[in-house]
Amino acid sequence: MKKPFWKFLFLTLILLTVNYEASACSGYKITLGDKTIFGSNEDAWRVTPHIWFENRVGDGTYGAVFTGSRFDGVNGYAPQSGMNEMGLAFERLVSYHPPKPGFANRKTITNPTNYLKDIIHRCKSVEEVQAYISQYDHSFFTDDVFIYVDKSGKYLIVEPYSLTIGNEPTYVIANFCPSITSTQKANKIDRYRNGTEFLKNSVDTTLEYCTVLSDTMHVCRGKIGDGTLLSSIWDLKDGTVNLYFYHDNSESVQFDLQAELRKGNHILA
Repeated sequence: MKKPFWKFLFLTLILLTVNYEASACSGYKITLGDKTIFGSNEDAWRVTPHIWFENRVGDGTYGAVFTGSRFDGVNGYAPQSGMNEMGLAFERLVSYHPPKPGFANRKTITNPTNYLKDIIHRCKSVEEVQAYISQYDHSFFTDDVFIYVDKSGKYLIVEPYSLTIGNEPTYVIANFCPSITSTQKANKIDRYRNGTEFLKNSVDTTLEYCTVLSDTMHVCRGKIGDGTLLSSIWDLKDGTVNLYFYHDNSESVQFDLQAELRKGNHILA
């Protein structure tokens, strides 16, 4: 006997909700004086975070560091966030945008993992990222929003159908496309609201301050350990990153990008 339609509909909605929540993330950037800090929280059910270092891939390119927890076969781990030698950093966050026609007469993205790494290897500013992405039909990423930040403090928001550069001293992002999301709706997301409220009290770029801010924006959900898997605090001026595993702020590991690149290409669990 066929199951009632409403049961299939209910199951579909549950699966969609679980998939969305299991891929939630958040991020922020702070510019104070000549220093810019970029913080990212990767929220996922996986417990396999990795950090890896890749030297220059040719003339006019830059060495880079990436973090990620999703294995993408022959491509290695898919980058969730990263930074290059020029102080350009990024984060990928799951989002939603109503479907629209893509960009005709643009290059097709056939390997998203390599595409995302190539941007960091080949660009040094958000303007260069904007020009690079404009060559491609970036509506490929219909369920994602990206933020790119360079050491000048400028940031680029990459949505499936738009590219927007901003230059506010502070910026907070979570799982929504800013161009189609009201402040009222965005504030319903706890991690976003917590971050913006925290930044209203004071602004600093010290590691101690940013650690508390990242902690303020972390999530911890009971289902299969789902929550903030990896918090990354990127210093775009000094070229360092501090990592915190599973929102435990009592201990971090710091990596210096230039020092790690001198060791050659390598990956660490």
